[in-house]
Amino acid sequence: MEIWLEHLLTSVTATPWYYLLITVIATAEGIALVGLAVPGSVLCVSIGAIAAAGHANFMASCLCAAAGAFVGDLISYLLGGRLGPRLVHSFFPQRSRPLLKRAQIFFAAHGGKSLFLARFFGPLRGLVPFVAGSVRFPIRNLIGYSVVAALLWGLSYPGLGYLGIKSWQQLPERLSVEVLLCLGAVVVVALLVWRHQRNKNR
Repeated sequence: MEIWLEHLLTSVTATPWYYLLITVIATAEGIALVGLAVPGSVLCVSIGAIAAAGHANFMASCLCAAAGAFVGDLISYLLGGRLGPRLVHSFFPQRSRPLLKRAQIFFAAHGGKSLFLARFFGPLRGLVPFVAGSVRFPIRNLIGYSVVAALLWGLSYPGLGYLGIKSWQQLPERLSVEVLLCLGAVVVVALLVWRHQRNKNR
């Protein structure tokens, strides 16, 4: 790694602001509408890679991601409850209403389980808790599903980045550049897919 980049990562990740940033990003991705513009899952994979490189604490990063995920679900739920079923559609721009309809159908089909499943399905991540709030789904049930989903999400996505870097570090030096290029390509493709999905859902 370039010395200047290593110094930059060290200086940023050595402060509490880094962990606050992880929490904020994870929270934003879980909020209805806002989450459609935040590639939180891709960034959470990156924080695992940063931790694997020795520039941050892995478990602290995971817990911050999980905490942010839960807070995002709760904000969406409260926002949906505040608006109520009659005002939900007026809150959404016209181009986003088909996605809202998908979230409503998903919630109707799976009930409380949808709060768990949607955490791992990007486009619906912030919308299903919003729908749950609008139909007055019991908040104690939401907390149960959301806590479990947030913990698993907060561990699994950074875990992918962590394991990827650890595996790369164990390869022979002559292969490391090729693997790093492949990992970079995967991140680029993931961002392109996320952007395409976001544009598709507009």
